[in-house]
Parts: sequence; structure tokens; C-alpha cells
Amino acid sequence: MTKKKIALISLVCLITVIFTGCGAGGDGMKNNGKIELEKLEGMPEDFITGADVSSYISIIESGAKYYDEEGNELDDAGFFKLLYDGGMNYCRIRVWNDPKDENGHTYGGGNCDINNAVRLGKLATDAGMKVLIDFHYSDFWADPGKQTEPKAWKGMTTEERADALYEFTRDSLNTLLDEGVDVCMVQVGNETTNGICGAKDSYKNMTDLMSAGSRAVREISSERDKEILVALHYTDPQHNEYAKYADYLDRYGVDYDVFASSYYPYWHGTLSNLTRQLKDIAEKYDKKVMVAETSYIYTLKDHDGTGNTENPDKTGDVFDYDISPQGQADLIRAVAKAVLDTGENGIGMFWWEPAWIPVNYYDEASSDAAAVYEKNARIWEEKGSGWATKYAIGYDKDADAYGGSAVDNEAWFDGHGHALPSVNAYRYLRTGASLGKGIERYASEEKPSSPEVKLSLPDGVENLLLNPGFETDDGWVIINIRGNACEIKADKDNVRTDKKCLKFWDDNDFEFTAEQHVKINGGSHFTFGGFFEGGDCGDTAEIKIGISADGGETFTEATTKDAGWKQWQNPEIADFLADNNADGEREIIVKITVKAKAGGWGAWDDMYLYESEGK
Repeated sequence: MTKKKIALISLVCLITVIFTGCGAGGDGMKNNGKIELEKLEGMPEDFITGADVSSYISIIESGAKYYDEEGNELDDAGFFKLLYDGGMNYCRIRVWNDPKDENGHTYGGGNCDINNAVRLGKLATDAGMKVLIDFHYSDFWADPGKQTEPKAWKGMTTEERADALYEFTRDSLNTLLDEGVDVCMVQVGNETTNGICGAKDSYKNMTDLMSAGSRAVREISSERDKEILVALHYTDPQHNEYAKYADYLDRYGVDYDVFASSYYPYWHGTLSNLTRQLKDIAEKYDKKVMVAETSYIYTLKDHDGTGNTENPDKTGDVFDYDISPQGQADLIRAVAKAVLDTGENGIGMFWWEPAWIPVNYYDEASSDAAAVYEKNARIWEEKGSGWATKYAIGYDKDADAYGGSAVDNEAWFDGHGHALPSVNAYRYLRTGASLGKGIERYASEEKPSSPEVKLSLPDGVENLLLNPGFETDDGWVIINIRGNACEIKADKDNVRTDKKCLKFWDDNDFEFTAEQHVKINGGSHFTFGGFFEGGDCGDTAEIKIGISADGGETFTEATTKDAGWKQWQNPEIADFLADNNADGEREIIVKITVKAKAGGWGAWDDMYLYESEGK
């Protein structure tokens, strides 16, 4: 998980909070709201329903408090018992090598060194949970955007770094196990899609480091006579590249048990696509698969004054579930089902940081808002309970955005630390939960609806395209020729109709095509068109559609331009002549092509192809 930066355009969403007797988003009142959840049939008893609570120790040390659903204050044991009783059976804990500067000032983000992991691991173990240790092999956040080696390993060769990684893994595991922590799984790296521990340009170097970590885990497992699974962690499943990663892991002989993925519904495409990719890996390589990180918002409010990753000004992200604890529960069930649908090798899921709440509740409308913020800011710096401290700036390129929690609106606790109904969602997966007569669902925040614009074709004609509105992953083949700009994505701010569109943006020059092959019996004239909006593509941009027939390499084309946000253009090729023979099967090929400069953005939606009468 990384703190996403707002890109493209800024649109202020008007959010209406619907109040019921349980309060709006659980902000400050005892939470009497209820959630309902259908039991997930076929879920094994040992299916992992876990969470990452790595920031908990620093938040408690900062003075924050947690409460159960009845408003009772919780001590450490009570907090973990609440999670365990709610169905959480596994605790994920991140470990950084040395998260402090040369003067001993901590970098923040929970101060997640091995000592923090021991304290958390013992609490989780005592509560009856198993533990997953998530080694970042960095002194601070490791994610797809950065994989910075620890300060002490800088300048080492890959071979030297692999030796250091091996020793660090062995020493850390021995420390944890000696303290009685029930470590049952180890992540060798965190979100290693684009690298690990400073290695990013060579699969050989990356896999050498992964193998060193795996070897350390295998040795400790053998020496302790204890089963400890080795997991590797990737993200961005929407790019459909997991098969590539699994292939190079196999080619370079990396020894591991679990292929894990992050899945955040705002960014990572459909769950059906995630299931397909993980299932392919499970079946081809006989690996266990799971979701190592997921989460969802229960409110769009900010509780600490520093803003959140998902906020009212954010554009382009997807909110397919209620913005409420019910929405959180619905996502949990959907993700768990997606993992189960991969087959018997689908082993579970983890929620990311459900306990990362503000230290002191901040209300921008309150007369003491400035004083509360200043107090929080001092504590974040002293205790490391915010995203980053100023001391991390020299190590982490994103630490200039330091402050409080960026995900307090994705927690299972409200801004005052009171448990939300979503804290029980894992238990309800196993038992089911229905609302009694007269009990209302938990309050949700209303989402803006899609534009009421419909596609109108001539009377009596059939749209011959599969998935013309990009609502699924079917039909279209997307080829990113230069850059990685284009994907089918749910995007409420850039669709023309329904929920999804063919969205593109890149911070480098880019070029892509999306095409579909359509088998047709009969017909000689066809009309192809669709709708486009976009901007900043440059004076030399090429934005066009094309059509050809029966294997012809020459496309009849129509061009369009970027006229701005929601300014839908309608390029169309009317009455394209396929041939003069109306009998027999033929193949029509349609395509979308975009070539644009860095920063160009846009979306295609509501494409159509139909047989026309001809001129």
C-alpha cells in the first residue's frame, strides 16, 4: 500500500450523508449500526481472514484509545480479542530494517522495526491468531513505486545484498520465534511488481534476492520443525501480467508457496480478472494464492486534518460499494469469494490497516480545530504514528507528504476509536448475518450517479460488438505499444454510461490500440463508431477509430480530437463496404488508436458496430 497522489483533474464531489439512528459514518457516537452479510458457502475452516495492524503500537503510544461496540475502552488484550471474536484469524505485520535517521529519529508509519513486530506478534499470538511477517527489505515503505535498499546495504553488489538479506531474515525469524510469536507465513518482499530491495532492472537479480529470503525461511522452518509458508507479493492485477511474473519465478527457480496480490477496488480492475489470473497460477504452478492487502472506505470524511488517499476531491477512482461499514463488509465477501473461486489453492485475504485511526479527533468546523491539528502534528513526529515524519525525507522520495493517517476512513473504527459493525464481517462470512424486521442498514454516503445518457442506434439494428461499453474484460484486445496507459476501468467521473470505460493516461508519451474481431454471417455495409472525451493529448496527437474486413490490413479510419472533460466526441465510419458478397461468414476488425504526449488523458465508451443499408 502506498499513498496515492491525486492526478489528472480535480472535481469536487458533493457528498450527501444519510443519517439514521446509528450516526453518519460512525463519527463520534457509540455505534449501534448493523450490517448484513450472506454466509459464504464452501469456505474452509482454515481460510485466512486476516488484517495488517502494523501501526497499532505507535497509535496506542500516541495516546489514542479503542472501544468495543458497547463503548467499553479496550486494553491491548481486549483489542486483539475484539478482532479475534470478529473472525480475524491471522495478523500481518510489516518489518523495516532500520526506520530511523542517523540521530535516532524515527521515520514514522508505525515505527515498524523488529521490536515492534515482536510486541504485535505476541499480542496476536496470545489472542489465538497466526502471524504473517511482511519483510519489506527496506528502511521504510516498499511498494511498486519504490524499492529502496536499507541504508546499511547501499553500495553492495547483488550477491552481497542477498547474503545480508538472508542473515537479516534468519535473525529476525529466530528473534520472533524465541519470543513465542506464532509465525506461520513470511512475505519475502512487499508489492515487488517492479523490484525488490533496490534491484529493479534484472529478473535474475530480483529472484536471487527472493531466493535468499526463501532459503532463510526454509532453514528456520526445518530447524524449528515448524511449517512456515513463503509468500511472494505483487500488485496491479489490472495490467494482466501475473502470468509473466509467475513464469520468471519458475524460470529462475524461486522456492515459494504462495503467490499473493494486493487488490484495492479503487484501482485494480475487476475481481473476475483477479480470480482468473490467480487461478491460472494456482493450476499451472501448483501454488497457493491469496489477497495480501485490500480495504475500502466507510466515509469520505477526514478525521485528522491531513487528508486521505480517498477523499471528496479525488477523481478517477472507483466506488462500487456503499460508502459505509456495510460497503466494507460487502467488499470483504466479494474478495473472499474471488479467492475461493480460484479453487482449493485459494487460501485467504488480509485487510490493510483497519486500526490506523487519528490520535485526536479533528473536526475542521470546530473552534479548536487548529489546536487539535498542532497537537496531533507534534505527536506524529514524536511517536511516528503518522504516515511519515520529516526525518524520513532524506530516505523516502514521497515523505514530503508526511502527516497523519491517509487511511483513517478505511478503518474498522471511527475517528474516535469506536468499533464499527465491519469489525465483525469476517465472522459473518462464516455464519451469515441478516437484519431483523424494522432494523435499517448502517448509514451510507450517497454516491454521484452515472450520467443519464443512452446510446441510440437506428430502429431494428443490433449492436454487433461484444462488450461495447467496456463493462467487462471481454471482447477487446488492448495493446500498449508505448507506455502502459490504457485499461478498462470503472471510473464514475469519465464514463458516458454505466460504470466502466476504456480509460487512458500516462506521464510519458504513449501509444495504444484496442481492437475487436467480429465474426458475421452475411451483410456488406457496416457502420462503426463510439464516443470519446479527453484532454492534454498534444497538437500532434492521433486519436482515431478504424475498420477493415476479411483480413484486410488497410483500415478505413475516422479521426477525432480532445475537446475536454465530458465533451463527448462521436467519431463514426458510416456504411463501410466490406465486399459485395452478402453470403457466407466474414470477419470485421474494428480498432481504437490513440497516440499522445505525456500527460494526455481520456476515455472511450459506448462503441457500436451494426449492419447498415449502404449509400
